Amino acid sequence: MAVFVALGTATDEGIRNLEAMSLRHKKAVERAEERGVKVLASYALLGQYDYLVILEAPDAKTVAYVLTKEAQGGNVRYQTLAALPMDEFTETVQD
Repeated sequence: MAVFVALGTATDEGIRNLEAMSLRHKKAVERAEERGVKVLASYALLGQYDYLVILEAPDAKTVAYVLTKEAQGGNVRYQTLAALPMDEFTETVQD
């Protein structure tokens, strides 16, 4: 399974709907799990991004599907990054 990092920014609608965020987050995790994606961690951030979600998924296509479906709700936009464990990365770049 691959690891992905999703950085989210709240939309204007998402900011207006903060009261319902707990339930929306719970439902989003359930929908991700139905697609074979495990939410390893999720955080609210202070700064350029509002949310950080760390996901484990079979592939990028699955993560793209899950996060696109969540973004369609109109509350958040995501920037998604693939994450490679450091030991795998160092093996890859070493001669």
